Amino acid sequence: MYSVGLLGVTGERTELAATASQLAKRLKKITDVPVIVGVGVSNSAQAVEACKVADGIVQGASVVRRLMEGGPDAVGTYVAEVRAAIDAPFM
Repeated sequence: MYSVGLLGVTGERTELAATASQLAKRLKKITDVPVIVGVGVSNSAQAVEACKVADGIVQGASVVRRLMEGGPDAVGTYVAEVRAAIDAPFM
């Protein structure tokens, strides 16, 4: 289930909105399906924070920016960085 991280304009943010965790927690209480947080998840630290409650994240603007600035290789490097950060507590 997609949980909107914040109500408003999409794009990169300097910090994860408090509503992201709050809404994900509420959804996790009422459904057994995975909950994914999107809108306002802009970097690996925010992804880790969101995944403390949610089952995953969606990133748009931060990935597109890296694609435009550095091409596909930059996106691959970034996605690997985010994945490693999310997985780190389980290693």
